[in-house]
This record gives sequence, C-alpha cells and structure tokens, in this order.
Amino acid sequence: MMNDNPLVSVAMATFNGERFLRQQLDSIYAQTYKNIEIIATDDGSTDKTVDILEEYRLKHGLKYWRNENTLGYVKNFEKAASLCEGNYIAFCDQDDVWVPRKIETL
Repeated sequence: MMNDNPLVSVAMATFNGERFLRQQLDSIYAQTYKNIEIIATDDGSTDKTVDILEEYRLKHGLKYWRNENTLGYVKNFEKAASLCEGNYIAFCDQDDVWVPRKIETL
C-alpha cells in the first residue's frame, strides 16, 4: 500500500545565515504539507546560525550537523542530502522563504 503522505526531507546548507534563517524556517514549518523533516548542515558559521538551528531543534525537532571542516556550498548540500531519510528531498537555500503550499504543490 502506498503512503498517502510520504516523508519529505528539506535539505538545507547553512553558513552565516542568521539574518534570514528564522523567517526561512518559519516558512517551512508553516507548510500545509506536514510530514516533513528539516536536515541542516552548517559549514562553520561564525554568527548566530547554529544557535538558531539549536532553537528550532528544541522547538520543532529540526536535525542539524556542524561540519568538522569547511566543505563549500556544493559539498555541504551533498552532505545534507545524504542525511535525509524522506521519500523525497526538497533543497532549500538559507535565504529562501517558501509559500505555504510549496511542498504540497510539488
């Protein structure tokens, strides 16, 4: 039997994104499609990005990892994707704000 609501993983690669991060995460958690997980990999942020990720981990269950070494944009996204458990993966840049039906529509 096919699952009517398969898990969708949202893969995020972050780096010094504190300016945009709360608005972005709020827009993802406000999606009409609710069976999601957010996987974030941080590439050595020196601002408050990791503090915000921790805040959303505690509040919503967001999963994040801090890279031991800087991977760069592409490799950081590849790492995020490799940690996703969903049937589908949606990639999200750290300054994106999603309309409420984005995942449902996709």
